[in-house]
Amino acid sequence: MKNKIDYNKALSSMILAAKSAGKLLLNDQKKLSQLKVTHKEAQGVVSEADLASEKTIIQMLGKAFPQVVFLAEESSYLNHQDPFSTESQSAEWTWIIDPLDGTTNFLGGMDYYAICISLVHKGTPVVGLVFRPKTDECFIAIKNEGTYKRPLYGRGKKVKISPWRNSKKLKECLLVTGFATEKGELFEQEFTQFKKLMGKSRGVRRMGSAALDLCYVADGIFDAFWERGLAPWDVSAAGLICLEAGVKVTDYQAQAFNPFAATILAARTPIYKELQSHFD
Repeated sequence: MKNKIDYNKALSSMILAAKSAGKLLLNDQKKLSQLKVTHKEAQGVVSEADLASEKTIIQMLGKAFPQVVFLAEESSYLNHQDPFSTESQSAEWTWIIDPLDGTTNFLGGMDYYAICISLVHKGTPVVGLVFRPKTDECFIAIKNEGTYKRPLYGRGKKVKISPWRNSKKLKECLLVTGFATEKGELFEQEFTQFKKLMGKSRGVRRMGSAALDLCYVADGIFDAFWERGLAPWDVSAAGLICLEAGVKVTDYQAQAFNPFAATILAARTPIYKELQSHFD
């Protein structure tokens, strides 16, 4: 197996796969009443749209890069694959995929959902893509080459998201997070943190897609994001997008970003330091 992959070629294949999967999702959202929906124990819901999107992405990327293994949300659940296993984290090259981040939003007719694809080298994301089909916003990043936003379907320029310093105080910031009752005790911990930070900021939003939340931190819409108990497919691509846009991304204990970590905290300096102090 070749031990090197051209990141730009990988990104081109990711874009094609995201475009195809996005068209499926847009079409499926027009016929929500016809979609079969099932529940995954402690993990929320999965629909036929999730499965079709994932199948399309895996087929296209597998054909283009047959040497790369997959860690994809729905396949992992169906095959009882542990996404946090040593094997998942140590593979030389891995595609980490969330075919539909924000399934509940999608099934409710909302447009706040995304396709997430990242190429990971020995546990470290090196290429990331998060695509919001309904608004045609695609965030892309290559390690050490910055973060960009571009449309995939319509016309428009590729725009670099330039790193900038957040000069706000925490009390002036708009934060975003997520939590789910399926997490059991973790829900109580996260909800307590949510209430605490609501009182110390301008406001906290819970939008329903961790990947998009992180991308909008990168883009400056939100000032910070945190959550516990996410899976690597939720944060791998978006975490890299944040890092390449100048956002500081760690776990709650200020350890460097790892898509397999139990927690994630993302904010620009100096807000990051003030926010992180509330997680010690």
